[in-house]
Amino acid sequence: MIGSIYKLVNMDKIICLGKNYPEHTLEMKEVAPERPVLFIKPPSVLIEPKENSRVLLPWHRGLIHHECEIVFKLYKKNIIGLGLGLDLTLRDTQKELKKNGHPWEISKSFKNSAIVTPMKGLRDFPKDWQNTTFTLTINSEVKQTGKLSEAIMKADEIIHYVDGFFPLCDGDLIFTGTPKGVGPLAPGDLVQMTFGPISHSFELVENG
Repeated sequence: MIGSIYKLVNMDKIICLGKNYPEHTLEMKEVAPERPVLFIKPPSVLIEPKENSRVLLPWHRGLIHHECEIVFKLYKKNIIGLGLGLDLTLRDTQKELKKNGHPWEISKSFKNSAIVTPMKGLRDFPKDWQNTTFTLTINSEVKQTGKLSEAIMKADEIIHYVDGFFPLCDGDLIFTGTPKGVGPLAPGDLVQMTFGPISHSFELVENG
């Protein structure tokens, strides 16, 4: 049973970890940092699509890449819920901003750029959930798979690390980083995200 405490309301921010999976850093041809990169998305870019619904995305702004990640829901600095999320990136925009040494929030914070499945409680997952595989499938083809146990930082380390930089508020979400396999999305893509008891599907369509 999922109570109101797991719904995506009354949140302050979305905190994201970048480069938390070594193989993803390699595929992006970047230097691995000693610790993951942190950035924030505002709640206004968050969407929890209903099963088999449609999500509007702005392809007119350029290439959009998927990054599938385990998401924590926090309460009193504890994980009370788990979900899967897509941290979407305007990749061409990000590359151009990085090349010029500019902040790249513009490439990460656009409408519906944080897609999250409905949350499930920890009791709904096996005790070793950090060893449970999560999967992103697009048009029936597996694009990304991973386990949090493969990341540089695991659950407790992530919360302690983030808490050292940002005030953690009840309801905050943490995107824990993406494994290798990121790539472009296209209008009409049928997306399925699975992780333990979670299996959620939706379609991507052009915005306007």
